[in-house]
Amino acid sequence: MNRSRVYAPGVPGALAAPVGGAASIARRYRGCRLFFAPILALAVLCGPLRAQEEAAPVLKDILPTSGLEFTYHDVIAEPPLWRVRYVVPALDTAELPFEEVAGDIELLCTQDALRRVTDAGGEPATIVITLMSEPVDFGIMTPDVTQFFESFFVQSDLCIWEAF
Repeated sequence: MNRSRVYAPGVPGALAAPVGGAASIARRYRGCRLFFAPILALAVLCGPLRAQEEAAPVLKDILPTSGLEFTYHDVIAEPPLWRVRYVVPALDTAELPFEEVAGDIELLCTQDALRRVTDAGGEPATIVITLMSEPVDFGIMTPDVTQFFESFFVQSDLCIWEAF
């Protein structure tokens, strides 16, 4: 068996999370940080302007498993990782356990987030889905806002769950 590839059970030929988890992806690209740092800084500074110009149509719908209303918020590109964030206002109105929205998160990845990323020209290796009770700035701690995160390895138009 090739030590660098682990296949997902029940999905023939589909790869599971990389050996060592998501952190192993970061280790692989560690030497590129100095080269890409100026490029990433420029992307961070110019990204919000470009995102406003090319705003995607607002998607407002009901999550099929939990029945909660959600709205698409944004996509944050950090190739090969893409973060797709959604606002679900009802997350903070009740003590909603993660288990009630876990199935919805997987459906959002497969049926919405993957399409948004590939339509934007991205080729994701990993998609992280974020559900938040209200919009927050990425990377800013907001303890009063409920957020759920889930990471998926992408292969053959499938979102395959990988544990954080």
